Amino acid sequence: MTAKDITDALLALEDERQREVLLRFFKTGKGEYGEGDRFLGIKVPVTRAVAKECWQTTEFPHLEECITSPYHEVRLAALLTLIEIFNHARRDED
Repeated sequence: MTAKDITDALLALEDERQREVLLRFFKTGKGEYGEGDRFLGIKVPVTRAVAKECWQTTEFPHLEECITSPYHEVRLAALLTLIEIFNHARRDED
């Protein structure tokens, strides 16, 4: 999967109501510690599911691009995908 594929998959799961909750929780208002961070309103288990779907077909340059995304959930999905890749690599070694 490319960075665009991952981003598109997450954009399709966007939840406006949950986004408002996350914006308050992560204090993204002016002068707050999360100022400027953007959210799609996707809960972590859903983001994990996307990562589990794409870890086998995603290359590191695409994950690097996702990590620079303005969206919190896209960055999280990239990091969770890395975890999946390395967890499976360790099992293959054994």
